Amino acid sequence: MTGGPLAHVTQLLRAALPAILAIFVLAFLAVSRGKAENPGGASVANRQVLPTTPAAPSRRRDEEKLGERLREGTKLIDVVGSFQVTGDRVSFHPDGTRGESFRVLENLALERIDRVLAESRLSPSWTVSGTITEFRGSNYLLVTKAVVRTAADGTPAP
Repeated sequence: MTGGPLAHVTQLLRAALPAILAIFVLAFLAVSRGKAENPGGASVANRQVLPTTPAAPSRRRDEEKLGERLREGTKLIDVVGSFQVTGDRVSFHPDGTRGESFRVLENLALERIDRVLAESRLSPSWTVSGTITEFRGSNYLLVTKAVVRTAADGTPAP
């Protein structure tokens, strides 16, 4: 080996230089991008992060919660009510609330509900579960389960 230990170090640096430069460039771009997204320079720890779902679900009864606008991600579980069709829109009206209703978002569950409503002359009662969403100050319901209830005893139909 000619040139001694210094030549060996120089050879290693030449081999590693492209990788070292790439790391510095990526670090610089990440810092620059962070400043562009946060021009005030406040650290990430000082920024407010809004949850997409409630941190701890409220233990209030469903009937109390239905009288006010609900938070995004709120779960409705086995709420009794009826569906109404207006034009090409379907809304869910929980029993025991004053005029409260939720526009139902389109999915396979709504397609099945719509099929039952089209075949029925009456507006049957349903037991419904789903997730509440918010958009422009209004609540919407994404149905995950809907069971038709029998008229005789109010229990779900088989």
